[in-house]
Amino acid sequence: MSHDSPAPSTDRSAPPDTVIVRMVMPDRWLEQVEDLPVSTPVRDVKAIGLRTMLQRSTDDPADYYLEYAERRVRDEDVSLAELGFRPREILAIRAYDLGHYKRFEG
Repeated sequence: MSHDSPAPSTDRSAPPDTVIVRMVMPDRWLEQVEDLPVSTPVRDVKAIGLRTMLQRSTDDPADYYLEYAERRVRDEDVSLAELGFRPREILAIRAYDLGHYKRFEG
């Protein structure tokens, strides 16, 4: 083995322009891990998570909200990078319910 060639990589991290996103639906005990581009809007991450974890496309993403670092994400148009998301952190997808109301848009 030549000393000039690098050793095979054992790092299983995502490529530099992607991030490993761990999505959970705590109320349903569901979890999904995806490699996504850091430019992905969190709104799209939510839709991907819902479709993958619930295994159907009939759920309206507007009926759910996202939490990052235990705080609700108010602007879902921001990208993962703009949110400050780091690899393997968690985005929680939660349904609006009696304890969590949708923002009034009257």
